[in-house]
Order: sequence, then structure tokens, then C-alpha cells
Amino acid sequence: MDGFNPKAVFTIAKKEFLDNIRNRWIILLTIIFVLLIIVFSYVAGGQTGGEETFGGMQNTVFGLMGISSLLIPLIALILGFSTISGEAESGALYVVLSYPVRRIEVLLGKLLGLGSVIVVSVFLGFGLGGIVIAATVGPESWVGYIGFMLLSIFMGFIYLSLSICISAYCKRRITSIGGVLLIFFWGMIFGTILMAILYGSGYELSDIMTGNIPDWFFNSVVLSPGDLHQTAVMRAFGIDSVDMMGFSFTMPELLSMDLLLFVHLIWFMVPLFLAYFFFKRRDI
Repeated sequence: MDGFNPKAVFTIAKKEFLDNIRNRWIILLTIIFVLLIIVFSYVAGGQTGGEETFGGMQNTVFGLMGISSLLIPLIALILGFSTISGEAESGALYVVLSYPVRRIEVLLGKLLGLGSVIVVSVFLGFGLGGIVIAATVGPESWVGYIGFMLLSIFMGFIYLSLSICISAYCKRRITSIGGVLLIFFWGMIFGTILMAILYGSGYELSDIMTGNIPDWFFNSVVLSPGDLHQTAVMRAFGIDSVDMMGFSFTMPELLSMDLLLFVHLIWFMVPLFLAYFFFKRRDI
């Protein structure tokens, strides 16, 4: 791109990152992630019935996925919802754009700066928690655990891209809050909507418990980044079927790791392109 200045992107990213360090976001998130890993590892250890106090990496991650699939998106949405609309409303964005900097540079700088908060928090929090697990019960499934951390970061960037897109579209900060809340609750109720459709199609609880579920039910995970993340984590651990707590099912072959990563990329890139489109047309 002619005239693109990587140094300007780095400068803006550095500012966003340092601002969040001063707000102690990273410290708080790291502590939360470490505590979650230790708590769920302890719970997983109790469920195995063995002598170990803590559970292994795989059992810990499977217990943690439901919480992390809500917590990380919420963090990303909070970080990004006012990054454009809020600063435009306060006049800070006008000051930034008065310098010789392009809007694409501002957008990418904010994305990378805020994303770095998620990256550092996940690697510190989940990394330290993983070290505790490895030191107590052994480092088995460590490849899957690293995959879980990377996929968690990817999910964070997806929701960060979505929140920045909402912020670029909305004129006011309060409207951005409403937009990101809709995105967050979509992730929360998506599974419930699918279950309602499944029951409305004539399926019963016994069908679900025995795995008698149509492929469209599984394939619809591509419509929700949170469910997409959980499915990808299962693939990262090499899990193709589940038989636990009375439920038994096998994931369709269509949901390969390559496809899941490709859909992750789509979820990230489309809102980012839209954010640039809205930001470029915006009057400051």
C-alpha cells in the first residue's frame, strides 16, 4: 500500500498497550487466567478418582472451555468497543488524525495494541497455569494445550475485530456498548437456539444423548466464534468423538482443523475490512 507507515502502526499499538498496562488490565487478566486453570485442574483431578490433586491438561481444558469461551470474548469486546466511537466522541481521535497518519494505520495500530493485551495475558495466565499442571501431573497433551492457548488468542482477536467494527460504525460510545452486548449475547444463546430448532425438528433428549444428531447441528458451529473455538480445541487434542456424562456423539469429518482455522480467519478478516470501510467514511 503506497505511503503505508509501519512505524506509525507500531507507535499507536505501543500507546494502546501501555495505556492498558497502566490500567492494570494485564495483571488482572493474568491472575484470573491462572486461578481458572488451577481451579479447573483441581476439579478435574477430583473427577478422575485417582490420587492426584490436579487433573491433566486435557481434562482441565475441557472443563475450562465453557468459561474461557465467555470470558475471553467479553474481555476483547470491553477492550475494543470504544476505541473509535469513544475517542471520536471525546475529541481524542481528532487529535490523532491531525498528525500525518492514515486511518488504516490507526486501525491496525489499535488492533495490534489491544490484541497484545490479550496475547500477553493468555500466555502468562494459561502458560503459568500449564506449568503448574505439568509440574504436578506431568506434561502430557502439551501440544494440545499450546493449541488451546493459540486458539484462545485467535478467538480474542476475532471478538476484538468485531468490537472495533462496531466502534467504527457507531457514532456514540453508548451505541457501541449496545452493539457489543448483542454480539456477546449471541454467543451465549446460540447453542440454546440450535437446541430449540433441534427439538422443533422432532428430535428428543434420547437422540441427543446417543449421538443421533443431524450433521447440520454440528456444522452450524461456524456461525458462532465461541462454538467454533470449542470445536477447534477438541480437534487440537485429537478428539473426534465424546462419550461422557451420558452423552455420546462423533463430530462430522467436514469439521476438519483446516476448515475450522479457515472459518476463524473469515470471522477475523470480514469485520476488520468492514471496520476500515466504516472508519474511512466517518467524519471526525
